[in-house]
Amino acid sequence: MQSREIRGLFLDFFRNKGHKVTESDLLVPRNDPTLLFTGAGMNQFKEQFMGKNVTFSRAASSQKCLRTGDLENVGRTPRHHTFFEMLGNFSFGDYFKKEAIEWAWEFMTSELGIPAEKLWVSVYKDDDEAYDIWTRTVSLPAERVIRLGEHDNFWPADAPSMGPNGPCGPCSEIFFDQGEKMGCGAGCAKDPSCGCDRFLEVWNLVFTQFDRQPDGRLEPLPSRNIDTGMGLERIAAVVQGVDTNFKTDLFVPIIEEIIKSLPRGSKKMPEESLNMIADHIRAVVFAIADGVSPSNERRGYVVRKLIRRAFLKSGSAEPFLFNLVPRVVSVMRDAYPYLEEKREHIAAIIKEEEARFSSTLEAAMPVMEQMLSGGSKALNGGQIFKLVDTYGLPVDIIQDEAADRGFSLDLEGFERKMSERKEQSRKGSNITSDFIFKPDKFSGVPRPDYSDRLPLETSIEFILKGDSPSEDILEGERGEVITSPQSSRLYAEAGGQVGDSGTITRGDALLRVVDTFETDGKKVMQVVAEKGSFKKGDRVSLDIDRQKKQRTARNHTATHLLQAALREVLGEHVKQSGSHVDDKRLRFDFSHMKKLSDREMIKIEGLVNGWIGKGIEVCKEVKGIEEARKEGALSFFGEKYGDTVRVVSIGGESKEFCGGTHVDNTADIGAVKIINESSVASGIRRIEAVTSDSVSEWMKGFAESAAEDASSAGADLREYLPPEISEKLDDMLSGNYRATPRTVHEFEDKVKPAILDAVNSIRKEARKKQKKKASDSFNEIRSILDSALGSPEKIAGVDAFCATLRGADMGAMRKAAAYIEKKVDSGVILLGGIKEGKACVICAVTEDLVPRGFDARQVINGIAAEINGGGGGKPNFAQAGGKDPSGLEKAMEKGKRILGERIGKSSKKGRS
Repeated sequence: MQSREIRGLFLDFFRNKGHKVTESDLLVPRNDPTLLFTGAGMNQFKEQFMGKNVTFSRAASSQKCLRTGDLENVGRTPRHHTFFEMLGNFSFGDYFKKEAIEWAWEFMTSELGIPAEKLWVSVYKDDDEAYDIWTRTVSLPAERVIRLGEHDNFWPADAPSMGPNGPCGPCSEIFFDQGEKMGCGAGCAKDPSCGCDRFLEVWNLVFTQFDRQPDGRLEPLPSRNIDTGMGLERIAAVVQGVDTNFKTDLFVPIIEEIIKSLPRGSKKMPEESLNMIADHIRAVVFAIADGVSPSNERRGYVVRKLIRRAFLKSGSAEPFLFNLVPRVVSVMRDAYPYLEEKREHIAAIIKEEEARFSSTLEAAMPVMEQMLSGGSKALNGGQIFKLVDTYGLPVDIIQDEAADRGFSLDLEGFERKMSERKEQSRKGSNITSDFIFKPDKFSGVPRPDYSDRLPLETSIEFILKGDSPSEDILEGERGEVITSPQSSRLYAEAGGQVGDSGTITRGDALLRVVDTFETDGKKVMQVVAEKGSFKKGDRVSLDIDRQKKQRTARNHTATHLLQAALREVLGEHVKQSGSHVDDKRLRFDFSHMKKLSDREMIKIEGLVNGWIGKGIEVCKEVKGIEEARKEGALSFFGEKYGDTVRVVSIGGESKEFCGGTHVDNTADIGAVKIINESSVASGIRRIEAVTSDSVSEWMKGFAESAAEDASSAGADLREYLPPEISEKLDDMLSGNYRATPRTVHEFEDKVKPAILDAVNSIRKEARKKQKKKASDSFNEIRSILDSALGSPEKIAGVDAFCATLRGADMGAMRKAAAYIEKKVDSGVILLGGIKEGKACVICAVTEDLVPRGFDARQVINGIAAEINGGGGGKPNFAQAGGKDPSGLEKAMEKGKRILGERIGKSSKKGRS
């Protein structure tokens, strides 16, 4: 039986048992910064487990998961993986142990055909109910049902004695007996308590029935839940009769592709290496497909590390892993068809990362070489960890290199460092009851009634200050409030669009609403009490900031047009990967490998403004999700949608699932101006843009900046512009250059290029003038330098070229010192300069005097205080600047004395 058949059988089995079959959530949990990656099937049902949004009481899924806690074991053991699929069925206050156990047994024995005599079960030592169901209802022989303690058969592990507080419960695990050949020998316990490979855990049934109290008591929960998990890779190995997950149909085609893709003449790759590469490439493909690109931050760092580990293990000198992407997609596309359309993009990102790492290795190997060239003949744990964690070098390579050089390795210190890293990973990727059942601060508030009126007469039902409910909110305080009824026209933050703001008033008293978000069907307003106080039960008037909402609507509709234009210009591989829309600007992240050219940017902006100029109606409709998909409506990948969706259509140009705020006609947007394009991560680009009046404001800022640049160079920008462009400049500076599709095109096509050319011309002229001025200035002081060269002072028999140059800054002084050095074979130079109320000094010494002990730094350090300054340099050249030019003459005299003392000492030393 193929793995896709097992997956399908599981979901169909529980669908027939009244379960809602849900799609796998993303590997990146939405709205969950506490989790690095989705690590269990239960993650996506957080709200249902908390008793919120329970629109269905039974669910089943095949969930994509990624864990990195046991990374070093991947490939070495038959079962460890980074990426895996978790088959699970769940009950939210519906069925409990009896059904969960009976259905698990039925699926294993009847649907999969696993021999009953091959199955063993463990239960929590005090869970008589589960024990009785297994032995009496299922009729499993008592000798194949073992009782284990809270560490093995309780969730979370050790919760009764060690916590955490909150919902918890016993669990029951189903094991497959792989036979005595897989046992650990004569000492084997011959049951699942042994922990050896003979008894393979395949399915864990968690019965969440208790609420652990601070004093350790386990109180019964009013609503009991079921959470089960069975690894698809493990059960596939059992059904397909193989002794390792890597021999199942989920891995064999990928491993065969690895072998086929290796360069000719390559050494035969060990099985362990093949397994690790196959595992890692699956994880990387799915992570990138779900929007995680290689980077040095959190999730991106994990993807980067997996690519580097696999690349190193392959032994290839050139990018290699990207060639495996098509095979991974072909194995998994039945269950995850979206991989097909993302295949080329995923491969391009992996190839780029491999090439980058190949260059990085050129830096990594010298680092290890430097570590191994030390005199201690040992690498400490921190050094090993740096090579492994930062540069991605496997420990075995480090061990081989160290052994060849006779170096010892502090592997214990390294393991401590790795343990710290793994603990951080576990905290980020493993689910805990503290996370799942984190209290909802608004759970006790009844869901309010709704009205479509604004302004709305309503009542304050709930006030929260900090983390505590309150009876009132006083002037100057911040808090969160819920009213009832609430307005259906009040938009709560979602889909990248900010929440509405507005006011809550009672007479002269004012609560300023700064943002709105939603939790469990309740719109919560974040407020500041600007005038007066409010208390629960107050009758108030709620209204929104209509101008802000309209500006936000313009920006949101513009993002839809922008995505349509990007797909038309760059290709249909472009997909939204994030956005932010407020009343000031819009930000749109999308999948694309290359920086956009100026020509592409102009074309995209032109398309959007062209659609705005046409005045296309914006249609908002609620449709069945399948109907909307058939019509080609784009959805945000990974977003959860119900059976019906709101579709926003803009003529034949754009059609997207969207619940946000939009204008009624594209003409309402006014105009769009792209103000920035950048890279967010590997394969992800970002465009920032403004609309309507914000375009005029941006153009005004552009004009002001250009005029200031010209003015700072001593020029009037208008004098360098054609009359018609100069007129446009004045319009922009005065705010009269109204943004329309026509004027934005005119700006990009004529106005902006003319202004930039003019500014560049002004800068060139300014540089020429500055260069000429510097040359003229130097010509003025050249006579002084020539005089110093013609009659150098003799200080202890050494030529000293000293001069004070008025009107010379540090740049002119350095040029003067270089002029003298070119003219003399031996000597010291001491120059002082004054310009614009500041002083500077320079001391230089020819190379022949440096070995005699002369140090220019000593001279400068000795005289800098005289000009209230400081500086430094090298033995042959040093300089200092100061704020007190009145001390320059004293500084020069002191410098000569130091020269005499120093050179005198050097001369005596030479004669001795």
